[in-house]
Amino acid sequence: MAMEIFSNEFFQLEEENEFIYITVKKPGFLIKEFNDLLEKLPRIEINQFMNLRMALEEASGAKIHIGSLRPVVQITISKDKMEAKAKINESDHKFFENMGAYTSKVVEALKQNNITDGILTEVIKNELIPRREIVIAKGIPPIDGEPAKVKYYQLSERKPAIREDGKADYYDMNFIDEVKKGTWLGEKIERTEGTPGRTVTGESLKQKKGKDRRLLYDKKTVEAVNEDGKTILRAKIDGVVKFIEGKISVGNHLVIDGDVGVETGNIDFDGSVEIKGTVQPGFSVTATGDISILSELGINGAKLIQSRNGDVFVKGGIFGQGKSQVIAAKNIYIKHANECFLEAEEDINIGYYSIGSSLKGKNVITDDRKGKVIGGVIEAKGKVVAAYIGNKMERKTVVNVAGFDRNAIKKQLDELLIHYKKVVTEVEQLKRQLEIFESFLKQLDENQLSDYKQRVQKYEELMSEVSNIEIGRKALMDYLETKGEGQVLISQEAFPEVLLEIKHHKKKLNHPVRGTFYALGKELHFE
Repeated sequence: MAMEIFSNEFFQLEEENEFIYITVKKPGFLIKEFNDLLEKLPRIEINQFMNLRMALEEASGAKIHIGSLRPVVQITISKDKMEAKAKINESDHKFFENMGAYTSKVVEALKQNNITDGILTEVIKNELIPRREIVIAKGIPPIDGEPAKVKYYQLSERKPAIREDGKADYYDMNFIDEVKKGTWLGEKIERTEGTPGRTVTGESLKQKKGKDRRLLYDKKTVEAVNEDGKTILRAKIDGVVKFIEGKISVGNHLVIDGDVGVETGNIDFDGSVEIKGTVQPGFSVTATGDISILSELGINGAKLIQSRNGDVFVKGGIFGQGKSQVIAAKNIYIKHANECFLEAEEDINIGYYSIGSSLKGKNVITDDRKGKVIGGVIEAKGKVVAAYIGNKMERKTVVNVAGFDRNAIKKQLDELLIHYKKVVTEVEQLKRQLEIFESFLKQLDENQLSDYKQRVQKYEELMSEVSNIEIGRKALMDYLETKGEGQVLISQEAFPEVLLEIKHHKKKLNHPVRGTFYALGKELHFE
């Protein structure tokens, strides 16, 4: 049965089965005036615009469908069901005349739309406004779990420093990280599960577990124990802390309280060696790990100091008498070098001076305030840095920098990064597989357990590869940070009779200079 909503001398509006009809009796009522009228009748929604226009223009007296009747309370739910809005289709006059009734209608509309969670009661009571969408319910988003937190023992930075106390100069550094059995070496706080969320209609939203991280350690020398809800890594033996292929481990460590000489004989040790005294003339020390010689007096006439896999640190320097050799698979750190032979696969770091020595390394670096290279032959692949080269007596000093191909290094770096991304993708895939295995670890049969162990081993191999790639990346970046394609930096002064050769470009100095020589393309530059 039709119900009249509005009428005037021009037309009559009626509602029947929630449809709106118009019967126009007299022409002359404009569309604009009709739009103004709709402001006072907010429940009417016009969705048949052509019908309305024709009805007003033709005034045929026929009953014509032009729209529909909006509900008093319109509820809109977002696609993700995390928010619900209410709109009250009523005039200001009617709404404010009986606000309580409309509040009750909103509550009823929430029930009809199955909105049960996150209802903003205070908003419904106090903030409803007619003809405006108001957020009246908000879902609870899921809170993802926190990722596992892993930290390890921090190795001392191998950066030698010249220390001055007014009486003497000391060339010092933290070289060996010695630990006792049971020492803390790392820990892992497990990832958290997170908290599920809920939509406004009461549906549960699953959260994501925090990302897991694995502790990487050498199981022969490091153990993992549960303490206070955390996994703690502790040293199984006395020794020195090392990271080998990304795994923390404790290496064998030999400490000699005095000198290496007649009482000890030559030293050849599988691990690191710390000598608190000196190495007497004619004796040798070789080791697979790092070697540190801590006497302030240095070494005089020792035959050979060699680290097959690590660094060498000589706190007091060397008086080699043309016989001493120091060889390192990585870096050499030394206070001074007199008439000796130094060779490092990585860098040679000299605190004060080198006199009449043969130095061979990737980079040869002395202190940029005091460091001197006087006489001898210096061979580097990337750069040589010194405060002074040669001396006022014009002692012949040869500096040879082999240089490198910058474009080839860049290409190598790009290829390495592509490989790195591939390996990291494999690591992530394997990590997800391991997480699935570990969630059912107690239910695995013998074959499944064997499969799991193989995947763990593969994961550790890939992580070792990631560690090696990072070492390679740093080595390549070191080249690219060198000026040009080979560099000699003189921070104070280089004297006549210094012969420089950088990537086949030769330069004999005939007068004192200060600055940087570098090769780029087919030219030798100076600035």
